[in-house]
Amino acid sequence: MKFLKIPLKIISLLVLVAVFSKAWVFYSSSFRLDKIEPKELFLNRFEINVLENKDLGEILNQKYRFLSKGRQSFVFVSDDNRYVLKLFRFHRYRQSIFCNLISSFEIAKKYTTKIQDEKDDLYYESMNSYKLAYEKLKDETATIYVHLNKTNDLNRKFKIEDKFKNTHLVDLNEVGFVLQKKAFPFKKALLNAKKDKKTIETLLSSFFDNLQSIYSKNLLNKDRHVIQNLGVIDDRVVEIDIGRFIIKNDFNEEKLKEEATHYTTYLKKWLLKNSKDSIEFLDAKLLELTQNKNIKSNEENNAS
Repeated sequence: MKFLKIPLKIISLLVLVAVFSKAWVFYSSSFRLDKIEPKELFLNRFEINVLENKDLGEILNQKYRFLSKGRQSFVFVSDDNRYVLKLFRFHRYRQSIFCNLISSFEIAKKYTTKIQDEKDDLYYESMNSYKLAYEKLKDETATIYVHLNKTNDLNRKFKIEDKFKNTHLVDLNEVGFVLQKKAFPFKKALLNAKKDKKTIETLLSSFFDNLQSIYSKNLLNKDRHVIQNLGVIDDRVVEIDIGRFIIKNDFNEEKLKEEATHYTTYLKKWLLKNSKDSIEFLDAKLLELTQNKNIKSNEENNAS
């Protein structure tokens, strides 16, 4: 069995390297400057109606510290703790090293092309969602600014601090980002009010007010993980994860009810586990929302 010793040592070493690599990625949140470089993706494909913001320069004139990693961006928080900057993880939209290696083989081209098409679709969906959030849902998402195209008017080297306290200079003209007001996590707000039925109901009322405002603009969020994706600013519930908004043109009462019911599923499950006394209130607000005559499809709006 001596001949097995060398292969087993190699396998053990590979496993150790894999475990160490995974642990390092988890600990470092895998942030690197090359991952936020748009390269071929930043080609001014998204026409943005830029809204005047006199405070933008002041908001950006401070260091931003690493906060977390999301599916679509690396998140940094401002020194004054009032804003978050989300730098897009552009590497997600490019072919992996593995796909690049096998793409030269004819048998693998169909597979790699399919993978890249899916990445392209995800890129366009995400960028269009940011555009919708900025142009139509600034208040509902606490969005201050989006940068989806290469520009030359943000004349500043921007300081960010990574998880290891290293400072990096980033040219804001050359990267994609979303700037939002910093919100208190909705889940924590609910937990803090767990034994306070009145506060829970105030949060739920604000949640449904915000949802009604979004639906009334014929938009919806395809990401239904409500507990994780919302925040609270000055007692108002807002959407903080803005990467999956789409236009919905056919909001009749039936489809509105279906969508709103799906969207509140996770919230209802959480309340059933943590605040059962609030379920009746949630159901009443849901019914009120789905019967709201101010939410119409585009066809109905055009007809009226």
